[in-house]
Amino acid sequence: MTTQSAEAPRAQALPTYFVLDVSGSMRPYEKLLNQTLAQIINTLYTSPRISEFVHLSIFTFANRPRLVLKMTEITKLAQMPVVECRGSTYFTPLFEALRDRIEFDLAQLVSDGIRPLRPLIFLLTDGAPADQPPDRWIEAFDALTSRAWRPHPHVITYGFGEAPERLVKRMATVQAFIAEPGMVTDAQAITAALDNMLNSLVATAKARTLQVPDQVAGFRTLSSDLYES
Repeated sequence: MTTQSAEAPRAQALPTYFVLDVSGSMRPYEKLLNQTLAQIINTLYTSPRISEFVHLSIFTFANRPRLVLKMTEITKLAQMPVVECRGSTYFTPLFEALRDRIEFDLAQLVSDGIRPLRPLIFLLTDGAPADQPPDRWIEAFDALTSRAWRPHPHVITYGFGEAPERLVKRMATVQAFIAEPGMVTDAQAITAALDNMLNSLVATAKARTLQVPDQVAGFRTLSSDLYES
């Protein structure tokens, strides 16, 4: 006699990537970045419903990308990540590294019995690309976000300082924000952007579907027609 047992439903998870520009122009805000990241992680940690749903990875980028925090369930985080700021702003190697890492992370989540949702990238930058030619990054970005690649992540971008508006909008698939000159300092822009990332994650975890931010304090929304499911 053969008995069949129903397969237990797999837990859902949102693979989330904080992608932070840490080029030399960000050096004055290195301490602020680390403090704000610590506050975000602590907030996520204290909410079991959110911390179990959000699997977080942190990338920094300047001359080259750096995986500061491998994808982890927040409750299993052993120590706080630390970011350092130096170098120039290169996007091409970043997008190539993100694509490779997402492929690896999703396979790992599935092998752990977790059902990953479509990944979400929050990207914060304060500068123009140092890539040569300057638009070289577009091919790597399009490969990352192409619908022909099944994981094709959602991307929400935040630009301030010297970040070109055209660049910030082109790198977004969901929503793009640019800091208003004279409305906020660079330090305030960093804090507002990271707070908005946190609020978006909290809302998404509660709804179990992507909640797109409408506004960021001191920022202008570049477009509301980017979102695609």
